[in-house]
Amino acid sequence: MTHATRDMLLKPVERPSETVDLPELGDGISVIVTGMTAKERSEFDQQFVSRKGEPMKKRIAEGRERIIVACCRDEEGKRLFTTDDVAQLGKQSSLIIERIVTVAQRLSGMTKDELEDAVKNSEETPDD
Repeated sequence: MTHATRDMLLKPVERPSETVDLPELGDGISVIVTGMTAKERSEFDQQFVSRKGEPMKKRIAEGRERIIVACCRDEEGKRLFTTDDVAQLGKQSSLIIERIVTVAQRLSGMTKDELEDAVKNSEETPDD
């Protein structure tokens, strides 16, 4: 057995990505879904940590849309969406959203229940 070296662990590897077909949007339409880096995953998780004065329940309800913002990319690897797009993504067909979210979670090493567990374990303030 060979153990990883410090240099091996410090050198980023190519992130996994997958093209997800979206037949509801038309023939041949797809989106590139990319797994999150460790930093992106930490930033994603921090969205669900309660901060005084910020409405936690709304962010929790938008969890799927926020995964899509974090993981959908264009052909150059740039994010397709910003957090400003979360509300509009929430109006999209759940078939499309769930198909993308399932792939995004898998590529980011996130289990189906992790978001729900994070939500249950988050501390809400009276302002939430």
